[in-house]
Amino acid sequence: MNILVIFTGGTIGCTVNDGYLSTDTAKTYSLIELYNGLGLTPVNFTYDEPYTLLSENVTGEHLSLLGNCLQAHVAEDYDGIIVTHGTDTIQYSAAAMSYLLPNLQIPVMFVSSNLVLDNPAGNGLDNFAHAVEFIAHKRGKGVFAIYRNNDGIIYVHRGTRLLPHLPYSDDLYSVGNMYFGKYDNNSYFCNPVYHAEDCEEFFTLQLPAGWSSDIVRFFPYPGMAYPKLSKGTRAILLDTYHSGTLCSITPKMNVFFEDAANRNIPVFLTGAENGTTYDSVKAWKQLQICTLPKASPIAMYVKLWMAMESEDLLETVSLEKIMLTPISDDIV
Repeated sequence: MNILVIFTGGTIGCTVNDGYLSTDTAKTYSLIELYNGLGLTPVNFTYDEPYTLLSENVTGEHLSLLGNCLQAHVAEDYDGIIVTHGTDTIQYSAAAMSYLLPNLQIPVMFVSSNLVLDNPAGNGLDNFAHAVEFIAHKRGKGVFAIYRNNDGIIYVHRGTRLLPHLPYSDDLYSVGNMYFGKYDNNSYFCNPVYHAEDCEEFFTLQLPAGWSSDIVRFFPYPGMAYPKLSKGTRAILLDTYHSGTLCSITPKMNVFFEDAANRNIPVFLTGAENGTTYDSVKAWKQLQICTLPKASPIAMYVKLWMAMESEDLLETVSLEKIMLTPISDDIV
């Protein structure tokens, strides 16, 4: 079995120096040595390393480096690809690669670790070993993230369905709890409630062209103030409270959205669903806002970013249609 391992850094490739975690290229390949020492499925590993850094420092440039690396290898003779990555931004990178490669015929598994590999309490080796198992048994095709939560269960998530981490927690969750599958007591189970949105067409989105997305994204909170729009703002993405609501009496709300409309800046709302809702929703439903279907807010941010980079596609398809069309199982 042939597996390509793409190293990008993160805790899974770190050591502790003077009380701080830092990337250590010498530690990178110790993950393979640890796996080989388990006596599990023999694998012919090959390697690539487009960059090495802590994942909180990932920018659009790094997403492009990783995407170019994957594009260079996916057509080669691999049973699967494993990407080692930090936990902080694994959701963003997994979503980006899902949109870049929507018709993958092999699994690409994002693997991370809550602690350095030297710490026996860490889950990095366990996550890596189960990624190999997933590939070996052809459990699925496309981009996935695999991670052992603190309940001891290893979950397999679609790359487009990952939610933000809860504060002070490294656990990974899928939107609507619709993870792809799980390993419980080393046995694999498909999730019986997992649902993939049917789609007759799909769009391949382009990688970020620069460091920044130039998308204004913000979250509701009591007493919130709307940000000022700059000349370079390309789009706005609003998150909502869990019930799909925003404050409808915030001062200058209408002024903000009128300014966006005058500048021809598209506005999208994520976290809300159609159907019966609250009276406060009426105010902003009258504004020029596109409400997105049920999906991971992180994936919707990445999708919007990459859609706006896809200039050739936008000549024939509207930005709103791209955002509303299921790609790589992103819409629940």
